[in-house]
Amino acid sequence: MLFLDDVDAVKIYRLESKLNKLKQEKVEISKKYEETKNILNQLDDPEALEKYAREKKFFKHDDEDIFIIVDKDEQPVLK
Repeated sequence: MLFLDDVDAVKIYRLESKLNKLKQEKVEISKKYEETKNILNQLDDPEALEKYAREKKFFKHDDEDIFIIVDKDEQPVLK
């Protein structure tokens, strides 16, 4: 005789794989969080803030022009 319940082997397998995927996401998000926290700590210095704004966000002074040189295969990352 076989009794089927709400919790069967297939459902347990799916839940385990989902749990593993969520654990991996947690690790990746934790890494990104630490990187962001480190960047924010460094931005307390005005010189570091200006460097970050110019290099990552392409900020400029009013009398400057910015030229971005990109390889054919590479797409620019602008947010």
